[in-house]
This record gives sequence, C-alpha cells and structure tokens, in this order.
Amino acid sequence: MRYKVAEIEDQIIATLKADTANFNASLVDTFAGQVNAQMFANPEYMQGFVKLLPFALVSYQGRTAQKSDRDSSGKIYIHTLAFRIFIGAQSARKAQEAARNCYDMLAGLYDDLHGKVPLTAATQQLPAYTPLSGIALTSSEVTILAPLFESGGQDESLVVNLPGIVVYRADFSIRMVA
Repeated sequence: MRYKVAEIEDQIIATLKADTANFNASLVDTFAGQVNAQMFANPEYMQGFVKLLPFALVSYQGRTAQKSDRDSSGKIYIHTLAFRIFIGAQSARKAQEAARNCYDMLAGLYDDLHGKVPLTAATQQLPAYTPLSGIALTSSEVTILAPLFESGGQDESLVVNLPGIVVYRADFSIRMVA
C-alpha cells in the first residue's frame, strides 16, 4: 500500500488537537473499538470515561474496495478508508446541557475534517482542499482521490445518553489508491 493508516489517523488527531476552541488537546486520542451504552453499565469503567470528558476518540473502522475500484490487472486498487470519531461531554446538571456541548463539538469536527486531505511530503494535494495538521505522510507515492467527507447516510448519531455523560459518533471516509 502507498499509505499508512496510522499516519492519516495521527493527522486527524493533530487537526482536532489544534482546534482548541472545540477540543481539549490532551483528551483527543486514538481508540481501538466502539463506545456503547453497555460500557457504562460498570460504574468503575464509567468513572474512567468520566475522567476523560470532554473527549474526542478517533477509531479506524477499516477499508472497503469494490471490484470496480481496481485496474484490469488488479495491481491498483482504490480503497475507501473509514474513521469514526466518538465525542463525549459531561454535565453535572442535566443531559440536555451535555448534548448541546456535543453539538458544538460535532460542528467543530465537521469544520476541522470535512473536505480536508492528508498532508503529504509531495505537493500532490488535491487543488482547493486544505491539508490536515501534523507530520506529512512518509510515502511520496500517496494518491488521494477524494478528501475526507462525512460518510453518507447516518453520519452522526447518539451513542450514550446517561446522567453525567453524552456520547455521539461521527463517521468520515477518504478515498485513496492502495
């Protein structure tokens, strides 16, 4: 492959950390897995998450490639990489306040990522698109076909709505030559 998923994920994290108006830089990180309501059934586990609030956790969701997304020799594939970002907020008073804090974070997330491309060492960037923050991708052969876009369908959804914590997820994808 011509790209490294970890480098793209690092740029997404760096971009969110740079947005200090919407995110606390120390609480933006990578996350392997899914956040769901069952995780908060254990009070001990919930306390661990509450200490992280507000957070933005970036989770790579894998890639897809259609049979039509390759050349006739099968040497070049086009991959669509999917990333899910979980954002969580806290309110000591009521869930509505935490949800509204998440709305601002979701808006910031969209502004930070939608239509952006990974920063590359080469000047191959798609014209008219802003690069993500962070260290440039190390491969000089990276070919980006489309920037990060919301994934389509249900891009945002409520994951957890409990007293003291509200978590939403947002999905973004990018198309690249493998």
